[in-house]
Amino acid sequence: MAFITAYLGFVGLLLVVLVLLLTEYRAEVKPASALVYNNQWTGATNALLPGTHFLVPGVHKRLEEVTLRNEAKNPSNVMLFTGDGIELEVDYIIRRQQVWDPGVGTFNADGGWQPIPLEQLRGAQRGMIARRAVMAATAINYRERDDKIQTRIVAALQAELDKKRYNQLFMGADLATGEAGLRNDAERRDIEQKVNDILRQDICTTEWGFVIQMDLEDYDLPERLRKAREQKVSAQMEGTALKEKLDALGAGNDPELKKWLVIGEVVGDALGRTFGGKGKKDK
Repeated sequence: MAFITAYLGFVGLLLVVLVLLLTEYRAEVKPASALVYNNQWTGATNALLPGTHFLVPGVHKRLEEVTLRNEAKNPSNVMLFTGDGIELEVDYIIRRQQVWDPGVGTFNADGGWQPIPLEQLRGAQRGMIARRAVMAATAINYRERDDKIQTRIVAALQAELDKKRYNQLFMGADLATGEAGLRNDAERRDIEQKVNDILRQDICTTEWGFVIQMDLEDYDLPERLRKAREQKVSAQMEGTALKEKLDALGAGNDPELKKWLVIGEVVGDALGRTFGGKGKKDK
């Protein structure tokens, strides 16, 4: 009788362990993700790739679930400075933010990078991806990855803008006269390429486990400076128009007549704003 009781107890214990393995310690890793875990006996950290796995109770501890998908971003514009101290509003996007090994992928003709699909990987290459997932989960707070990566990108952008003068980025620009100039697209592409070169060697790639690529979409003076430039150009145009009008009336060399005509112009503009809703410069 004691033997039967002990046998039933042993079978019951096995059933409990089996249920735990099939429920609590069963790890279903979703497609395009990795489960990073720690072996509490050895201290080693590893990652499980998509599929069904089992963690050993009391030995394996779940740390983080890491996505292997590309997390493209469109961050807010940032304010940076050229090498000659001109503030610019910079618009960029992150076209590639992905936990992956750069060596397990290919570069396109345009410099873009594409990973080899996970289902095509075998052996050592799958191990390389697992190691990158471990890096992402342990080198930084994984849930703060966006802010940390964007900080690295902005630092690289500022480093490259430090090498450029404002009139290199805008050909023919002259802030003193309000001349906007033409955007130099070759310089924009040069900055973009060099920032991506920096990111390939940056800690976000070498230590954090990410592949990062950005596109430099646009840059311009901040809105307040654009308005100031427009107002300056507008004032210069109005001054030229007024001078032409005075010359046409023969007042160019008559200071007294010139004074009263200017006063009349100002008063007329003020009355127009008061009663008509618009002054001459708003038409």
